[in-house]
Amino acid sequence: MRLTGKSIFISRHLQADSPFNHLIQDLNLKITDESLIKISQIRYSYTPQTNWIFFTSKNAIDFFFAQNPNLKEDVKYGVISKASADHLLNFKKTASFIGQGVDLLHIGKEFKEVLQNESVLFPQAIDSYQTIQKQLAFTNTCFNLYVYKTNIKTDFDIPYSDILIFTSPSNVEAYFSKYKVDSRQLIVAMGSTTKYKLKGYGISTILTPKSFDEKGLFDVLIEN
Repeated sequence: MRLTGKSIFISRHLQADSPFNHLIQDLNLKITDESLIKISQIRYSYTPQTNWIFFTSKNAIDFFFAQNPNLKEDVKYGVISKASADHLLNFKKTASFIGQGVDLLHIGKEFKEVLQNESVLFPQAIDSYQTIQKQLAFTNTCFNLYVYKTNIKTDFDIPYSDILIFTSPSNVEAYFSKYKVDSRQLIVAMGSTTKYKLKGYGISTILTPKSFDEKGLFDVLIEN
C-alpha cells in the first residue's frame, strides 16, 4: 500500500520505538494514536493454585502482579503472544507457552494440547470473551480471575482518517458509538475477536496482522 501522505488512526498510544513513529516524517504520515477506553483495577483477595497461569494481554499481566499474588513455585505461564512473553519478563517470569499468530481459536487449541489435563488460571478483564477457555477440554479445571475492567470513553474527537487500526473489541465499540462506517477507509483489526466485532458493524473487508504487536500492524499496511 502507498502510505505517503495517508492519515492513520490507531486505538492505542504508540510507544517511542514504534515503527509507525520511525516513518512519520519519511512518509509524511498523519497519525492519531489514542485509546478509546479507560482501564481500572479490580481487587482480588484469593489466588487459585493451579499448574498454569495464562495471560491474554499485557494489562492482565500488570494488574495480576500488581496485587502480589500468592503463587506456587512450580507454576507455569502461558501467554497470547511474543509481545506478552517479553512483557512477562519484566516480572522475572518466563513463558512456557507462547501463542503464534493472531487467531485466538488456533492459539486456544494449541494450548489445549500443551495443557493436557492440568489446571489453569486466567487473570483477565471482567468483559473478556474467554476465547482461549472455550477451546479447552472438559477435563481441565479452569479459573477466571477478574483483575481489571474496561470502560468506553465518550470524550474523544478523532479526525477523519484514511486508515483505522483497532486494537481491541472495546475500542471498536467506542469508535462506532460516535462515527459511522465509511467505505473509503481501510480497516485493520488486531486479532480475531476484534475482527469479529468489526463484522458486527457491517464491515466485510478487514486486514489482520500476523502478530500481536505494532510491527505486525505496520507490516500488514506495507504488504497490502
